[in-house]
Amino acid sequence: MHDVFNAMVVVIGTVSFAGACALIIAPPLTKYWTRRWLRERLGTCPLKTVRPDPPHEPTISSDHDITDFLDAVARDMRSGFSLASSFVQCSDRQSDSDHWSQPIAQRLLRGVTLSDAIVECTDSSWSQQIRFACRTLAVASVGGTGVAPALEHCASVLREQQSLELDRNVQSSQALLSTKVLTWLPIAVFVWICITDPIARLFLLSTPVGICCVALGVTLNVSGRRWMTNVVNRIPV
Repeated sequence: MHDVFNAMVVVIGTVSFAGACALIIAPPLTKYWTRRWLRERLGTCPLKTVRPDPPHEPTISSDHDITDFLDAVARDMRSGFSLASSFVQCSDRQSDSDHWSQPIAQRLLRGVTLSDAIVECTDSSWSQQIRFACRTLAVASVGGTGVAPALEHCASVLREQQSLELDRNVQSSQALLSTKVLTWLPIAVFVWICITDPIARLFLLSTPVGICCVALGVTLNVSGRRWMTNVVNRIPV
């Protein structure tokens, strides 16, 4: 009877501790992801004092590098420049000298067409966003009257994907928090039991059955955490 009572106390204490952790940590975490999602949706940045820059050619922001680059190319084309010249000009304004557009711009200056330059510079390290932008640029290099709208639409699609990814992070923050609590809590309970109960410590750390139980618990703990993380990350956007 005494063992049953101790087991109930441990279970009730564990559930209470998990609930307290969820109530304390969940609101700040959800608030953080919500604010980030809103900043992406509204196209704003965190409030801070902005000092005016001296007059110079604008540079492409690093936060949304690909979408801003496509918008800049579309603006230059609407001003009367060709697609190749607009690409080279916008690539020169990139803040990062190792930007993905630099090798393409160098080939354009040597007289290579944009589609051929993209094929020559295609790298396996490129992200899906860069590959999508390059495919759009390659198709747009064929010509026509809708090149600038096509680039703007590509930038809009990429921004929508970024917003959906942040929306997924907001919606899954509670599940990830619960996963972290449920994986760390058994470890804390195990350490607490080993410190306070010599008999349980002797059983878990000295007997083959106890060691098997600890190994099985750690394996299930790690597997459950990785499985939950993979489920969240595989949600299509």
